[in-house]
Amino acid sequence: MRKSEREITDSAEKLETLLRCEYLTLALQGEDAPYALPVNFGAEAVQDGLVLYFHCAVEGKKLELLRRDARVGFCAARQLRVFNKGAAPCGFTTDYESICGKGRAEIVTDEAERLHGLKVLLSHYTPQEFADEAFSGHALALTTVVKICVDEWTGKRLVRPEFA
Repeated sequence: MRKSEREITDSAEKLETLLRCEYLTLALQGEDAPYALPVNFGAEAVQDGLVLYFHCAVEGKKLELLRRDARVGFCAARQLRVFNKGAAPCGFTTDYESICGKGRAEIVTDEAERLHGLKVLLSHYTPQEFADEAFSGHALALTTVVKICVDEWTGKRLVRPEFA
């Protein structure tokens, strides 16, 4: 990282930063170019590092590309403010925090792990907890759960003191 003073190095702090982001942009190995799209996600720390979950339909471009090549990249960011710190227009800048990384995606087929992944995803967006029985069998049949085992991730933040 070029500006190391902005790096978030603590894993717990990186996870907290990631979970403040509303969505992440997933990058897949496309046919002619990278294929990037926003997804809702859940994240959890595990003994080996970080695992991300997202869900999608049972067919489509994402799954086609993931089946062809499981390597993925991701980025999640929050823009905290935009302001003019000097002479406009060249003085405009932002305070931000972001998490970027890469890993390997796998389609989750085990029913217990599918439910776990969906609960991790939901916990990112609501404090409400759900029993396994609360998940509709019909909805589950129409849902694919994807797990990303993260190989590498970095965090970066710039928050100027007058904003903190």
